[in-house]
Amino acid sequence: MSEELFIEGGKRLGVRRSDLGDWFVSHSPRNWNSFAEGPWDHWVNLAIRILQDDLTKVVRPEAHKAAKELDVFDFYSETNRDLTDAELEQRFGKEQS
Repeated sequence: MSEELFIEGGKRLGVRRSDLGDWFVSHSPRNWNSFAEGPWDHWVNLAIRILQDDLTKVVRPEAHKAAKELDVFDFYSETNRDLTDAELEQRFGKEQS
């Protein structure tokens, strides 16, 4: 592959182009493996960056247009907001131990 496509959403969260044409795989920029992980805010950043990418303009122009004005936070800053345990429980239910 001559040119890699990396889109990062967080310190350990991103996607990269695979060798299978129009296929993409998870990617951890920090660990250089496929175990992408991060808080919800970083996943939102990744989604926004994917929607704002020029490739999205080709396959989903309406999504690209809708995301064009959205801000992406710097994941190295402390400006993002973590979800509380109560918010997570409301969405996903109580964790079973």
